[in-house]
Parts: sequence; structure tokens; C-alpha cells
Amino acid sequence: MPGRVQSVERAAAILRLLAAGHGRVLGDLSGALGLSKSTVHGILRTLVEVGFVEQDPASGAYLLAAEVLGDRSKPMDINEMRSRATNWVDGLAARTRLAARLVVLPETEPTEITSGLTAHHVFSASPAPQRVEIGDEVDLAATAEGKMLLALSPIGGQVLDSLLRAERSAKSGDRLRDDVTLTRSRGYAVDTGGSGTDGAGVAVPVRSHGGTVVASLGVRGSTEQVLTPARSARKDVLRTLDEAARGTSHALMSKRW
Repeated sequence: MPGRVQSVERAAAILRLLAAGHGRVLGDLSGALGLSKSTVHGILRTLVEVGFVEQDPASGAYLLAAEVLGDRSKPMDINEMRSRATNWVDGLAARTRLAARLVVLPETEPTEITSGLTAHHVFSASPAPQRVEIGDEVDLAATAEGKMLLALSPIGGQVLDSLLRAERSAKSGDRLRDDVTLTRSRGYAVDTGGSGTDGAGVAVPVRSHGGTVVASLGVRGSTEQVLTPARSARKDVLRTLDEAARGTSHALMSKRW
């Protein structure tokens, strides 16, 4: 039985990103998929030539062509996501002894999104009192999971712009933009427990078909458990987190939404 065709999967991922209904520039698409600009540009050029994608001559942004706008991807079901991800998120918490959670963006317009949503949560090994966070809102600006989604999810750029417009402090807005840029470049996000969060956290992306980021998977604990003295992710924690994220991604890709 023939295997998957990588170029087709990548083209499908680009179409899914554009299906959010907002123009995306080349650099934005490249960062969201973790692919080089030359690779993404080659696929875009082909999609333009076959009539699936159009480019705005003024802004240079790419959009779905009018003839395909009616064929939107089915939104993911958060309950199905939780059931598919449970084994991997539970295993992550058991291996690291840290709290673990899977976070998504709500299914609504980017300008209406002010927080993430916890799809699944597992307690840490700590004897301290804990509560189930499934269904809780997640601060996008203050948490590792939130920054991960702002950096790499299909609508993350639009959500970030909306949050920055609502931000009263220019200094805080600049700090958030810098955090998101750093997250995008290194492939994982951290938070150091500011803005009312407890402890420190590290998060990585969870991807669906073609590499589209559909969630962020994070762990949380004391600063010493999660971060190095330089405030980067501990290698052992990041390695275990990456393994769990890959497993979760494969579980989500076992069947289309």
C-alpha cells in the first residue's frame, strides 16, 4: 500500500491555514508549519497556478480562492480530542511527575478570543491540594501553552494582534510580542510564573494533518523542576514533552475530524 505524499500533505496544511479566512503572508505560513520559506513559496505558487489560492497584490498575503471558500475544514471536537490524547497526556504527567495539560483556542472569530481552553488536565505528583482544570480558561499571554498557540496556531497571529490592541501597557505588549517571536523561533514556550500563574511551565505544539498546529501540550511545576537557571526548558523535560506531543499528534491524525 503506497505511503503518504509529503508535498500533498503540506499543500493541504497550507489550505487549512488559509481556510481560517484571513490573509497569511509567506513568513507567517512558513513559521506556522515549521518549513522553509522556499518550500512554502513553491507550494503556494503551484496552488495559485491551479486556482486554489490567490495573492493580494497590495499586501502580498495569500487567501483561498473564491471557488473553494465553501469547502471549509470541519472544526475539531474537543471531547474527541481529549479522548484521543488522554493516554499521552496521562503518561506525560506520570513520567515527569509534573502537572500536564492540553490547551486549545476556542472555535470562534480570532478577534473574540481572549483566552485558551483546557481540553485535558492531569495532576502532578505533588501532595499539595489540586483541582481539575478541564474546561478552564487559560491566559494566553501569561502561560507557556498560550504563547505556543499565539506563535504557531493557524489563527494565532490574528489573536495576538487583537490582544495587543486591547493591551493598555505598551511595555507589556512589546514583551508579549517578543515572547511569541522567541517561541516561534525555538519551537517551545516557557513561562516563569508571572501574572498569577503557579510555578513555571513549558509547552510544545501538537499538530494535526500536514503539520497544522491544533493544540499546545504543556507541563507545570516549580521553577527548578521545569527550567534551567538561564530560564530555558530543562532538556530532560523538553525531551519527554516532545515525545508526548508527537504521540498526541499521531493519535489525532488517526482519523480526520
